[in-house]
Amino acid sequence: MSSPFPKLFITDLDGTALGGGYRPYAKLPPAFSAFLHRLAERGCMWATCTTWDAQAQFNLIDASPDAPPPSYLIAGSGLGIFTFQAGERTPVEPYTAIMAQRSAETVRAFLRPLIRDVCARFDCGKMSFNGYWFSMTVQDEETERMAAYMGEQASRYPDLRIEVIAEENRFYTHPAFLRKETAVLELLRLTGLDPNEVAIAGDERMDLGMMEAHITAHAICPGNAHPEVKERVLALSGAAGTASCSDGVIEAFGSLAQARGWSQ
Repeated sequence: MSSPFPKLFITDLDGTALGGGYRPYAKLPPAFSAFLHRLAERGCMWATCTTWDAQAQFNLIDASPDAPPPSYLIAGSGLGIFTFQAGERTPVEPYTAIMAQRSAETVRAFLRPLIRDVCARFDCGKMSFNGYWFSMTVQDEETERMAAYMGEQASRYPDLRIEVIAEENRFYTHPAFLRKETAVLELLRLTGLDPNEVAIAGDERMDLGMMEAHITAHAICPGNAHPEVKERVLALSGAAGTASCSDGVIEAFGSLAQARGWSQ
């Protein structure tokens, strides 16, 4: 069944636009840059929606001169939205300021106390904290205890999202209100676009929220996507690629274009 070509393409970065063995990692792969140019030629804007902070994304775009500049950057899983026009990076307000204030309050009241607690309880392997997102690995022998304890903290700290990745001996946590779909819905409000005009690519469970029928009619994912993401994409009559990362995204978009009649 034919439908209009999308006016906005939104993509995650890690495991979606980036990865698959391309080097350097902090640069969009050549084939993906060419894909974005083809979208632009059809009048389709593109945007990012990722956990990366804004500066890291600015650096990525600067390192990818072969790609057309994005119209928007969504940083920190919805913490901020930035326009990217003529080299100018401008936060979208009041959204970005409001989210920054909420984040600061949540970090002060809940996240920092949790960080102090877990650092005192477990032997740390690696940790990272960018001001609102904390990740920590523990020694192999502490993985089971860590998983059990962090599971308990999830109910104790409802204002935080706590995810345990036991196979990596790791957990991460951040303010629970930081959700990719919140920023995408704001972007749709700003642009006046409806779900039938938006295509979204992702690979991890954090991307599920922006793969809902009221947000996009055109969901795609690469072959390395989490099984739940593939299931959601197919439930929305989207397309899943077989190749990994950006190659799989390009493949999936091509399949969707054929199914939607966009190539005609």
